[in-house]
Amino acid sequence: MAFGATRQMYDVDLTCSKCGNHISQLPFQPSGDRPVYCSDCNRAFRQTRPGMGGGAGAPRAPRQMFDVNMTCASCGTAITQLPFDPKGDKPVYCRDCMKSRRG
Repeated sequence: MAFGATRQMYDVDLTCSKCGNHISQLPFQPSGDRPVYCSDCNRAFRQTRPGMGGGAGAPRAPRQMFDVNMTCASCGTAITQLPFDPKGDKPVYCRDCMKSRRG
């Protein structure tokens, strides 16, 4: 959704699951099987989650890297580190080949 676009709002008659405030409109149609929070409680929750919401909260921890001695299954480039532990049953690609495979 582009910035400035009008978002569809749904009229509801609900109570915030955290603070008990009345909720009269939501940007989604609630399904009834999950708790619903008011905008203030939702905003406060998002600000406490690491790495969520466009920089809100604490930064993410660095990704664990695994040292390997492999070659790319496509171009043969040497691969020395991966963000996962390869199991050996699937081909492994270098960063450039992986980007081109994803389109």
